[in-house]
Amino acid sequence: MDPNAFFIIVSFVIVFGVFFITLLKLLNKKKQKIALNDDKIIDYNTVMLLLDSRYSTYKDLQRAIEYFFNNYEKWDLNKSQKKNFLFALCLHKNANSKIILETQKKLTDLNENMKNDFEKIVKKAIDIR
Repeated sequence: MDPNAFFIIVSFVIVFGVFFITLLKLLNKKKQKIALNDDKIIDYNTVMLLLDSRYSTYKDLQRAIEYFFNNYEKWDLNKSQKKNFLFALCLHKNANSKIILETQKKLTDLNENMKNDFEKIVKKAIDIR
């Protein structure tokens, strides 16, 4: 075999080897970052940041509502926090009537004594919007 041909073959093998090793390392880093995001602790303020951000998408709003109701019992929220959550949701540009009414219904089911307050908040927020 010609020494030049041998050198070219070895060079290709080394270049492809480095390429695949680099590719594998990059893919592993992305998987680790995703795993770290799942372990973060989400509190009431984090949910409110999602609702207050004008850049939140409809899916972000759904996720925020899901986190809110999944952790509702743990957080021990006061009345104003519950009202602020619903008000912020109503004012968000990506919230539609379906998601607002479903959230209002869930909050009303959990807080029968605040039914009128939630209705007033929704009416007020819709008027502002």
